[in-house]
Amino acid sequence: MGAIPFSHAGERLSALLDDELDDRGALQVTRHLAVCDECMDELEDLRAARSALRGLQAPDPGVAFMLQTVVLGEPAPQEPHLVRRVALAGSGVALLGVLVVAFVLGAEQGTVVPPVDRFVVDHVFSVEGGPMVTPVGVQPSAQP
Repeated sequence: MGAIPFSHAGERLSALLDDELDDRGALQVTRHLAVCDECMDELEDLRAARSALRGLQAPDPGVAFMLQTVVLGEPAPQEPHLVRRVALAGSGVALLGVLVVAFVLGAEQGTVVPPVDRFVVDHVFSVEGGPMVTPVGVQPSAQP
């Protein structure tokens, strides 16, 4: 058996359980466990602790924690009245945003009235050979 570079496995026991050791490291720890009852007991304790932790129910985070985490991305405050204030402020900001968008999208733009009279006159004068316009108040004279 080769020389073991450590007196006890220590943190390598956890690494062995987590399958984080390379083949050589895993072989060294396994060989050490075969001759060291103290490390073997520690390995069994780690396995039991891991099993106990896996058997626990996940805690219910509660509404306050979820509200803060999902909406604001911050940890939940401990005071319930503060949670209500934060929720109310968030609701107010959201409502204000909706109202601003509704105002901008629904604002009346007014009626557009183009100056049609001016366009007609401009057109008449710009067309070559177009009709002759008789100015207002001038009687047409008889053509000879």
